[in-house]
Amino acid sequence: MGKNSIVASLDLGTSKVCCMIGEITRTGDLDILGYGIAESSGIKKGNIINVDSVVQSVFKAVEQAGQMAGNKINRAIIGLSGSNISLFNNRGVVAIPRNAREITPLDVERVLQAAKIVAIPYDREMIDVIPREFIVDGCDGIKDPVGMVGTRLEVSACIITGLLTAVQNVARCVQKAGIDIEAMVLKPLAAAEMLLTEDEMDMGAVLVDVGAGTTEVAVFQEGCIAAYDLIPLGGDHITNDIAIGLRLPYSRAEEIKRKYACARPALASDKVEIEIQSIGEVSGRKISQKDLTAIVEPRIQEILSFVSNCLKNLNLKSLLPAGVVLTGGGLVHIKGSMETAQQILGLPVRLGVIDSYDREQTFTVALGLLYYGLRHGIFNSGTMAKEKAVYGFLEKARRIFKEYF
Repeated sequence: MGKNSIVASLDLGTSKVCCMIGEITRTGDLDILGYGIAESSGIKKGNIINVDSVVQSVFKAVEQAGQMAGNKINRAIIGLSGSNISLFNNRGVVAIPRNAREITPLDVERVLQAAKIVAIPYDREMIDVIPREFIVDGCDGIKDPVGMVGTRLEVSACIITGLLTAVQNVARCVQKAGIDIEAMVLKPLAAAEMLLTEDEMDMGAVLVDVGAGTTEVAVFQEGCIAAYDLIPLGGDHITNDIAIGLRLPYSRAEEIKRKYACARPALASDKVEIEIQSIGEVSGRKISQKDLTAIVEPRIQEILSFVSNCLKNLNLKSLLPAGVVLTGGGLVHIKGSMETAQQILGLPVRLGVIDSYDREQTFTVALGLLYYGLRHGIFNSGTMAKEKAVYGFLEKARRIFKEYF
């Protein structure tokens, strides 16, 4: 097992930090070696509010994963989200030398670098550049131009930027925990790697990830992310409503939500069987699932209404024939949530879960980050850079030789 083949990811969430360690095999596949989960209390609505708390959570999750995997890691790919994230389109153009008109990986890298040449506000940082399509001599719709012949290579790309201070705070927390950053990737891109099919991403689909403190809405069209928004509401708000409405400790309210919560009164039971003991009461009492539904239903409808308004504002509803994929631990465990989502959003809705780890939502992003990094060559970027440098020298030498001899 070579050290260079060991890769890791970090998903920093509102309620938990998840670290996953894998190994890239000789065949290019990914074997998962271990994972670690630590409670998080330093992140609110996608933003870091307590650096020390996040550092401790990262350290614990990394330590757990390392013990399970039998490997200590010092680098990881980081999942990024937040209301400060914004997307916009830009184009890049490069010329292909006449003496060597075959497009190479180096030419693709050059055109992507050209797409990065754009003025962005001083308080924002460029996180990623994702190619939507390549155009070779006016021929568009090309996904991979390598090997084609042409004189002009163009790219239409999606530029992802984030608030500089927010990105730096994430980087600071991870680095203070002793981890170098391999790359930062927008979380929905990682989740889509695990949950969306190629057909869904091409036709047009929306990924709705209801987490603990936030709900992420990501629209995919023609194989690329087209829009992103973050709603500052999630599963914790449902738990909080139960805790306040029934005057329960938060931990008990979370337990009741996961076991009994229902999104639709028609699906709820009238049986008085849920045992509770409100704060300040000497003896316990029982309520029905229908009583509980009266508390949680308005909040669930509010979250989904925000998602619906988001899609209306983006004017993309008619362009989403593949519908909605609903994921995240904040909502999918609640009975009737799928039916409510379909009614409010007015689109086909399916559940998005990974088949492994008992279909547990906790691991979706962390696992997706590893596969995203593997597919996009992020983990061997250092090796790739060296190869590009050597390739560039040889390519230049070959072209000079052709021109003069």
